[in-house]
Amino acid sequence: MTDFDKYLEEAITTDLPSSEDEADIEDEDTCGIKELAANFRLKYKTQDESVVSLKRDYILSLCADQRFTRIAAGLSSTAIHIYDLQEDGGLKSLQEIPAKEKPLTGAVTCGVQFLDEGSDNLLVGTTDGVVRLFDLRTTGEQARFEYQSDPAAQMPQVPKSLTCFERNANGRVICCGTEQYLGLVHLLFFDVRERKQLGCYHESHEDDVTSVRFHDRNPDLLCTGGTDGLINVFDIKQSDEEEALQSTINTESSVHRLNWHRNVYDKDIISCITHTNDFKSYECEEGDEVTSFERSDVTAAIRRKNAGNFNLINAHNLEDNGVFLLAGTNLNRGEILRSVSVTSKEKLDPLANFEGNKQIVRESLFDAKRQLLVTGGESGIVSVWTQDGTGNVGNSSGKLKTKIKSHKKTPY
Repeated sequence: MTDFDKYLEEAITTDLPSSEDEADIEDEDTCGIKELAANFRLKYKTQDESVVSLKRDYILSLCADQRFTRIAAGLSSTAIHIYDLQEDGGLKSLQEIPAKEKPLTGAVTCGVQFLDEGSDNLLVGTTDGVVRLFDLRTTGEQARFEYQSDPAAQMPQVPKSLTCFERNANGRVICCGTEQYLGLVHLLFFDVRERKQLGCYHESHEDDVTSVRFHDRNPDLLCTGGTDGLINVFDIKQSDEEEALQSTINTESSVHRLNWHRNVYDKDIISCITHTNDFKSYECEEGDEVTSFERSDVTAAIRRKNAGNFNLINAHNLEDNGVFLLAGTNLNRGEILRSVSVTSKEKLDPLANFEGNKQIVRESLFDAKRQLLVTGGESGIVSVWTQDGTGNVGNSSGKLKTKIKSHKKTPY
């Protein structure tokens, strides 16, 4: 038995509740081994793996620097592990930011992100209401961003609880989403250079904000999603919230994760993974629906029978602007991990099979240039996946481009 196998055996004896502790739901492939191999034309193998903790700490957040040479993993304990990612996909442990000494009860990491184009400045957010800035070349935090009440500005009272955060494309602004508090939900903005609070929006969401995503090229374009089912698009150059709000899209569900994409006409597309594991995408400007796949559709596309055992993890961009979905199941501690390409408004095609997965995956990163995937999950393992053999994941037909209908009403 390898050290890695011993770790996994010990991990399942701990008391921390996990999806891996749940009884497996009866499930199986919908086709035989030969057909499965033919359907998933790309095979991936684990190039390297690292266990972040001897305890069962979930990996809740992953981020990479712009060159995809450094990886940060945020744990449920609020500790952060930093790795150098070698050209061949190997992981080299660089350093650890220890867990906060006295976080509020239940506080966990709610995001990690490199601040700028380099790989030394790292932002770390925790649900107890703080985003901290670290310079990895030194020790200790360099700055912190948290809500400060300002009666003179007549800003509404805000909870000391964050659900998510992100910095914009030029690294000058941080936006944080909060839970609902006293009937209000807030988007908080901070100036990174001045180390000060800029203000907040508090009228556009009716329930917890679950995802904030800045556009990767336009530093003023922001989309946000929440459990109220709404996706809001803002131009943050406008200080007035009503003027800043460009469009509102109703997903008729509960938003879990948002991502930016571009279609064949170079128009911005926003994708949404819901808390019910459905996938939807919309044109940014008009709010028109582009694609909509239910949980059962994606389950069938990865060639599994039971949608109740299925997790939709993330949506990633390919080098040619195509889109693929990463999905898995809870069976045998998440051993099934596969991807499908979004080829049209009505079709998902099997793409890649990631054999030998050892955990239920919660987070993922994809380097389109090297066609390399990084995953993290409930067993605290950072895995680097590379293609086993030759092949090209680019698929020129895998682009989001079809209009269907508009959703611009409130969900309830």
